[in-house]
Amino acid sequence: MSYNIVSIISIVITALLALLFSHYLSLVFFEDANNFRKIVQLIIAIVVMTTFYAPIKYILLKYMGINEKE
Repeated sequence: MSYNIVSIISIVITALLALLFSHYLSLVFFEDANNFRKIVQLIIAIVVMTTFYAPIKYILLKYMGINEKE
């Protein structure tokens, strides 16, 4: 498996986590469907994506035994 495939897999995993996390938090704090809820959901998704992408990619690279130089 190559480095590019691991990057794509980690992006997909992170995107799913961001989607679930932002949707859950926006439902908990904003019960009505308005534009402010969507903005908060987008901000939460961006924060989750930027926070968890690198650790997930590192774990996948370490687990699959792939070097970045390959």
